[in-house]
Amino acid sequence: MSDFPERFVITSDFDEVEACELDGGSVAVGFRPSGELHVGNLLTLAYSAAVADRLGLELDLMCCDTDWSAHIHEHDRPDNNRVMKLFFERSAEDSSYGSVAEQRVDEIRPFLEGLEEELDVEVDPGFLSDLQGDEEYAEALRNVLENMEAFDGIFGGGFRRRYVSPVVPVCRSCGFSHAKGGAFSSETGEVVAACRNRECSEGFMHGGLDDEIGVYYLVDPVRDPSRDVAVHVFGGDYRDAKKEQKTSKVEKVAKITELANDETPAYFLAPMISDEDGKPLSKSKNTGKTVSEIDDLKQYGKELVGKASEWLEDEKKYLPEHRL
Repeated sequence: MSDFPERFVITSDFDEVEACELDGGSVAVGFRPSGELHVGNLLTLAYSAAVADRLGLELDLMCCDTDWSAHIHEHDRPDNNRVMKLFFERSAEDSSYGSVAEQRVDEIRPFLEGLEEELDVEVDPGFLSDLQGDEEYAEALRNVLENMEAFDGIFGGGFRRRYVSPVVPVCRSCGFSHAKGGAFSSETGEVVAACRNRECSEGFMHGGLDDEIGVYYLVDPVRDPSRDVAVHVFGGDYRDAKKEQKTSKVEKVAKITELANDETPAYFLAPMISDEDGKPLSKSKNTGKTVSEIDDLKQYGKELVGKASEWLEDEKKYLPEHRL
């Protein structure tokens, strides 16, 4: 078992997951559709399908399309790069799609079909924005916003030095948001923030937790308990803390989920992809394959999930890309 607090099951050893008293009917996995998807995303999806198949659970795949953190340095407003469109508000490169998030999901649909054909799992992708209006999801977000001191403590006191809160409203006038997040009022149930779009005359933006909002990506797992999740699968990059931080991403997720819901699922960490020398490959470093470099995604999905099912037998923290 890992060195994390005993109340959290966080492991890359599948035997430890099987030994748990799991509470829930699904295995959850998500992906952030910022830019082109990486082979590392596909490996995590394959492991998730293998885990669901082995445990006899459903696979809950969710596109984290309300994630605003990925847009802090993007260029919706080059002269003010903290003014941004959220994923569910952004136009896709291909105009036949309603949003860039929908396009990213469709790009990997052949891969998902390959997973389904190879294993006894059904993959039905959803979007985090679909949960807006869901009472349990809104209540979980409210619990976080009403306990910001505890939330900030999970980040070592560093979160509120950069952001107001992990939730941001969408301006009803211009449709843009701001990367600092918004202030929450327990009395009105609204998140309020200044609209920093220089072309907008509105001055401020506000909205309830059941309206269109963006969430900082580590808040996404507040969905898990309301969706009957027994195990959440993350990629290997969630395993380690950054050099300047003491807490890993997965431990932050577990603590935030507990803060929001008084419970957490078990967490399984899929392997990290590396080169032959063991150096991690990732989309953020522009290393390793992307989805567009794979000729037959459906066949690739069938082959990769078959390998992942075998790899579950032994704990693996890194996998050389050539083995995929």
